[in-house]
Amino acid sequence: MSTIELSTVVFYEGSLPSVLPLWNCSVPLVSPVPDALTAVYGTTSKPDAFAAAYQYAKRNQLQHTVIDVTVTLEHRPNPTVMRAETLGSYDFFSMRRMATSMEGQIVEWIRAGLAPDDRRAKLFDEMLPTQVLAREPSLLGVLMDSPACRHLKLLACPAQTMIDLQVFNVGVVPFRHWSAIQEATCRFDPSVKISLEPPPAFAAKLAVPSSNSAG
Repeated sequence: MSTIELSTVVFYEGSLPSVLPLWNCSVPLVSPVPDALTAVYGTTSKPDAFAAAYQYAKRNQLQHTVIDVTVTLEHRPNPTVMRAETLGSYDFFSMRRMATSMEGQIVEWIRAGLAPDDRRAKLFDEMLPTQVLAREPSLLGVLMDSPACRHLKLLACPAQTMIDLQVFNVGVVPFRHWSAIQEATCRFDPSVKISLEPPPAFAAKLAVPSSNSAG
């Protein structure tokens, strides 16, 4: 077992609610990852993201707060570079630590999940996979829905947010792996309760074991 800490930023007007549903507290991206929680990952990105969030809130006359999230993994993160043939043995994948040989497979997995006329597919002809994903982070959802990645509880990748031009490293937890989130606290306002109730649209699915799951 292993744990990874993520942090997300919530913007609001007026008074901070006494209860915040975590599933609705993703860091705003230029194109959201559907059916997933997105937060900032890594000791380098977090201070920069918090500083950017402060300036964003100030510019837009908003209040903001930080929520720290604990994600529990069944396997320790890969201590070396990730390769496609070892991906199935881990439930966390940082794209900043993948082998160069894996880039082509990342592109294949994403393209397989796109419609033939999806304009985003052409971006891979011009840029590296991580550059495309930073610009179009919604594609992270396509990647994590691919058969090779559906088992991943957490994927980390640089992505463009709505709060700053700078790219931050974000962690994505698909709603189907919601149970991997073990704890969430409001850093600056500890009296605020962070609800870990699953997203309403997924609550019933998460409560019933899949017929395809191993018994």
